[in-house]
Amino acid sequence: MTVMTPFPGTPLYVRLRDEGRLLEERFWDRCTLFDVTYRPKRMSIEDLEAGLRWLFAELYSDAEFVRRRRAYMDIHKQLRREMNTGEPR
Repeated sequence: MTVMTPFPGTPLYVRLRDEGRLLEERFWDRCTLFDVTYRPKRMSIEDLEAGLRWLFAELYSDAEFVRRRRAYMDIHKQLRREMNTGEPR
């Protein structure tokens, strides 16, 4: 997950520049994929940043890590079973 980033030379950069939504025209040092470099249309920059912080906290929480790990292990076990028997479950 990253912030939509209008890299210079891309159609997105041109569109946001033409709409006057770039925060700065020269922001190469802020093209990190985590810094907001434009004004969103339907929310404030602060709301976008807060939403991203919430999303990152949810995605990388201990509970989500455990859930993804279990799902991976289940798939791994199933594949090993299928490889050993030659038959899908």
